[in-house]
Amino acid sequence: MSALLSASDLNDFITPGLACIKPVEEVRASNTDEYEVQINSKGDPIEVSINNGDIRELPNASISLQDCLACSGCITSAEEVLLAKQTHTILIEDLTKWKDEKIFVFSISHQSRISMSLYLNLSLAKFDEFIINFLSEKYGFRFAVGTELARILSINQINSKIQQGKKNFNQHGDVKLSSICPGFVLYVEKTKPEILPYLLNVKSPQQITGLLLKHLLSKQLDIPMDQIYHLSIMPCFDKKLEAARPELINEVDCVLTPKEMIEFIKESNINILDYVTNSFDPPLELYKRAAPSQWPFPVESWDSNIGSASGGYALNYILESQLQMGGIIKEIKGKNSDVIEFQLIDGNTGDKLASSSIINGFRNIQNLVRKLKPSNKVKIGSGFASRRRQRKQENLNIQQEDSDIILANPSNCDFVEVMACPGGCINGGGLLEIDGTKRDEMIQRYNDMKQIDQLKKRNVIDEFLDQFKQLGNGLTEDDIFNYKFNKIEKLADVVSVGNKW
Repeated sequence: MSALLSASDLNDFITPGLACIKPVEEVRASNTDEYEVQINSKGDPIEVSINNGDIRELPNASISLQDCLACSGCITSAEEVLLAKQTHTILIEDLTKWKDEKIFVFSISHQSRISMSLYLNLSLAKFDEFIINFLSEKYGFRFAVGTELARILSINQINSKIQQGKKNFNQHGDVKLSSICPGFVLYVEKTKPEILPYLLNVKSPQQITGLLLKHLLSKQLDIPMDQIYHLSIMPCFDKKLEAARPELINEVDCVLTPKEMIEFIKESNINILDYVTNSFDPPLELYKRAAPSQWPFPVESWDSNIGSASGGYALNYILESQLQMGGIIKEIKGKNSDVIEFQLIDGNTGDKLASSSIINGFRNIQNLVRKLKPSNKVKIGSGFASRRRQRKQENLNIQQEDSDIILANPSNCDFVEVMACPGGCINGGGLLEIDGTKRDEMIQRYNDMKQIDQLKKRNVIDEFLDQFKQLGNGLTEDDIFNYKFNKIEKLADVVSVGNKW
């Protein structure tokens, strides 16, 4: 049986603006006909004219998620320039240019370490030892940290903001969405500005790490912050665009992905074994020596925390809620493996005390956005297609009532951890391409990372944050943790594109 959709429902494909580096060619002749999309007996999409019944086969969309959103990005000509300023060749030029004038430091994400360690056939501990020694001995990097400290700060800030405002979040539509993924944030700013109020204004670990590094080292070395050059090694290309946001411009100087770092290593013509020892133990002393003197938990900053490989934001919100209210945690699967809901249930009454979800992948994001859009509350459409959609929804409701299966519903949660890449950050577009076996090993290696209990370290972290605010740097909590979201103007025609760029 054919499924009928209105043209407005076909929003799993986004036509790039005229400023996009990969524009879509319009093939349909201009006319005023109205169309409906059907699926024929072969399972192929066709377009049927409502006016005269003419049928036209629809070609497959040739722009994928990687083309138009996450990781390699559907980018404007201006953003293409920004990406060109953050490559391994530019890093080499900067290392030569600023060798005697700047202090070079780097941070590296959990996913990037795992991806590169598998590619180089090193254990995670050996890779950490290699990357620290290689960048310090070969290129003069003075300091290095993992991103776990900033991730914990980000998790704590997210939990705090949700708890502070939860009395306003208990109605449908008051769900808060994470802003950790720059691909998702860019998508909302460019195409769905009505979703901006739902974004929880908390920076990613990349940016928090950069801010901490530059301010702490500025005090430690008694130098201006602009003399500190921060390289961030991250799992996706959109992190470059995040670093270039106007309000974040001084926190990260260059973002490279594992793909680019491997090219950097190859072009360096080195023997990897020259930078590792024969010890099988984790390089704990190396972690300590590489960190700034006031960096709390220099060893644990290379560990991980419980939760998803994207950071565990959704699960940690539920764990924090459980710590405060008790209850039982229930995990609910979604329609696919990229949708999961966590509920905190009162063991006595069965009431839901708190809830959060994980959503990965652009198609799942679009489903969530459709439910959150203000227009979703207004009935749109008429005629046969509209009545068919209504009957379909009624049948779906009946099926759900008759079934014991309950599916995750992120739009009714307190908080949603949103990542643009299917599978989350462990599948970022900047990670090295590996076969299915190694992909499973990559996930297993992440799960095997030592997990710290950030709740037990809360007092120490809070004390560090208080001391950091008192460094005399004039930073407010907004400066440390918050983005400034903006609705990005759409360029409607060629003239405006030319005038702007």
